[in-house]
Amino acid sequence: MLNKIVTIFSVPIMFLNMGGGIVGGIWLAILGEWKLLGIGIFLLFTSHWILSLLMMPSLPISGLAVYFYEKKNPLRHIMGYISQLYTNILIVLTCVFAFILCSRFYSGPIGFGLIPYLLWSWGMALGPWQFFASKEPNNEFSMITLFSASVFYLLFLISLFISPALAFIIVVAFGVVQLIALPIFNMYLARQMREY
Repeated sequence: MLNKIVTIFSVPIMFLNMGGGIVGGIWLAILGEWKLLGIGIFLLFTSHWILSLLMMPSLPISGLAVYFYEKKNPLRHIMGYISQLYTNILIVLTCVFAFILCSRFYSGPIGFGLIPYLLWSWGMALGPWQFFASKEPNNEFSMITLFSASVFYLLFLISLFISPALAFIIVVAFGVVQLIALPIFNMYLARQMREY
């Protein structure tokens, strides 16, 4: 069942990762949205540095988690959760920022005209995290977190065309999964891997 879900979402996510930003960028250039394109290109070159700086506070927390793990102290779970939670909060905020920024440039009704803005927001929201995940291809935690964020962001973008209520439900589910369930799951997975 889980493999089918992963397969179903992997194909559109792969296409969006490979070409969404390019198609959205060309489309926005045709529309004359040079300011948004400039902001996006600027963030393309700077967002990984900005996010690296924002992730620095999680380093001492991760260090404490490792220290408490070696001492077999129960605080290791709390520190591990806080470290994961902090990173996931940054992922959620990046998605929110990209969507709000891109949608502010669009003034029409929800419809076909919104698509290039959403495609451009995809690259802005998830591009830096894909860059980080590519630097550690064997890190299952990064891949799971990035895949989850990609699925929810895709569902959110699709839901905008269906119903505001559905979009709200997906946003709430995204928050719950990224901020509660996923850090707990990743800690459980880490413990299982250490036992083997």
